[in-house]
Amino acid sequence: MFPTWRLKIREARQALKAGRPDEAGQILQQESVRDFLPAKRLISEVAEHLVSRAERHLLQGDSIASWTDLEQADRLGGCEQRVTELRQAQAERVFDRVQRLLIQGETKLAAEQITRLQQRHLGGEQRRTWKLIVHLITRAKELSAQGESTSAAEMLERATRLLPNPKDELAEMLDARQSQLRQHAAELRSLMAQLHESLTQEAWTAVLTTAEAVLELAPAHAAARQARRRAWSVVGMTATQVSPHEKRKRLVRNLRSTHAWTSSAKVDTWAMHDKSKQRNTGKRVVAWIDGVGGYLVCLGDEIVLGQPAGSEGADIPILADLSRRHASICRERESYVIKPVHRVRVDGVELSGPTVLKNDALIELGESVRLRFRKPHALSSTAVLTLESHHKTEPAVDGIVLMSESCVLGSQPQSHIPCRGWTDDLVLFRRGEDLQFRTAANVAISNGDDGLHSGSSAGGRGVITDNTRIDGENFALSFEEV
Repeated sequence: MFPTWRLKIREARQALKAGRPDEAGQILQQESVRDFLPAKRLISEVAEHLVSRAERHLLQGDSIASWTDLEQADRLGGCEQRVTELRQAQAERVFDRVQRLLIQGETKLAAEQITRLQQRHLGGEQRRTWKLIVHLITRAKELSAQGESTSAAEMLERATRLLPNPKDELAEMLDARQSQLRQHAAELRSLMAQLHESLTQEAWTAVLTTAEAVLELAPAHAAARQARRRAWSVVGMTATQVSPHEKRKRLVRNLRSTHAWTSSAKVDTWAMHDKSKQRNTGKRVVAWIDGVGGYLVCLGDEIVLGQPAGSEGADIPILADLSRRHASICRERESYVIKPVHRVRVDGVELSGPTVLKNDALIELGESVRLRFRKPHALSSTAVLTLESHHKTEPAVDGIVLMSESCVLGSQPQSHIPCRGWTDDLVLFRRGEDLQFRTAANVAISNGDDGLHSGSSAGGRGVITDNTRIDGENFALSFEEV
């Protein structure tokens, strides 16, 4: 009869032949087996298999599986040199990943990669150098956002000197960023002087515009944020005391008449979000529905949310302490992606990059603006935003429609715009560049300020232009382009 240890060795060998070296290693490490010479020989063979598998995992990009195999091979012993070489290869791959993340501006993810190396005791002195580089670049971003551009440039200069290759892509990017920060420092000094002067004179519209220019360069600048909040409370209170139409005209006129810094302020290239102005804003119309309310219908594929600030302002202007371009929502096929420029939370989670919106998501902009995102109709990509905080839009409406191909107005639960008491639905839809409507109800259609009817029919349909009015038997609505 075979001794127990021989049976265990046979079991381990069968596991190895079946392609389960990790199971074989666990058997061979048992106290009753490991001290016998056949077991020691088999342990070396199992360790070689584990290292070879770890190498394959590494080539396939599965670093976790590779690390697990190396850990077990190291415990078994017998191929220390190969384990050391593969560990170094793992570390080098992580350093390359860290460098790519830094180029992309993802300092938080880069720091997480360094932490994993530290937990696995990989990288040695090289890891400590990259940890310092990541720290310096992260600190530079924080200082830049706070308006301390000169100190931020000094941090980047220190990081550049630590790079293993002073002429690679990351080094070139850091050099360019240093030059930009020094330019920002000069611009910020000039802007802050203007801001102080405007505050002294209580020129609140100028304060608002200049603070926005500062925050374009330094989004976390404490003094500019405080000045903007103070100015907006004054401008906003004044704006809410007039009619929606006149309020929009006054606010746009005031903001346009101030310093030209809003158009000349440079965008911080370290922001992780594209603020390009080369975008298709699309048509916007307000549907004023008798007995229901007003709805802003946005036809563009990208919608910017922020303060009302003239032609370069937001598609959805909100009277609140926000930036002119605080965030954007893009329609991508059937989905909607929110891209934060300044502080945005979705369902309580602060965003660091583009995020797909789920139905019934709660969007929070800045400190207090709350909007609910919904896609009411299962067969339509059109979405609806409603304000759940006390803030108003400009013009003041009850909801915002992000229109895809069609928008349904009616009394059904799945209607995009709920209209109680309607017996027939009215559908808005696209035809090329035109916005049109159709309904089974008898309607009269009029266009222009004179109120003259341009047609009436059963099963009505037509093109919607500025000042189009539609009158049905138990409903009426008009449209105004904005």
